[in-house]
Amino acid sequence: MDNNNQNQNYNYYYGAVNNYEVVAPKKNIPGLLSFIFGLVALVGILFACCSSMFLIIPWVNVVVGFLIGFIDVISPLLVLVGFILGIVGVTRKNCPKGLAIAGLIINALLLLYYLMLIVLAILTALGLITTGIFAGLAEYLQYNNLQDMIN
Repeated sequence: MDNNNQNQNYNYYYGAVNNYEVVAPKKNIPGLLSFIFGLVALVGILFACCSSMFLIIPWVNVVVGFLIGFIDVISPLLVLVGFILGIVGVTRKNCPKGLAIAGLIINALLLLYYLMLIVLAILTALGLITTGIFAGLAEYLQYNNLQDMIN
């Protein structure tokens, strides 16, 4: 027993201990993918918004129009998959969660953006926006202006 204790002290002080394993930190692949998908979707949306001014140039409008259409189809899918991967990345144990939280936030905001677009498209298709809200506002403003002129 005394000899074993001396060996442990020797190993401790001189670094000869080999009875432990170095465990590499786990990687949060779903969190990283969520962040990447969110950034790709965000860059795609910004490209689609900013590149529409090039649609007036002949021959360029074909390429830009194709890219905008491609982005409009792929971007919502990336956002949805990125949101799900962000939830998976945040709920994983013993993994870094920074990129997963950032990806979840980016994808949640973009998901709200797409839901807002869907609601606006439905309201426009039903005719509630153009004839309902703005026409009512215009009538209200005209009525108040007429009342001010009369008084």
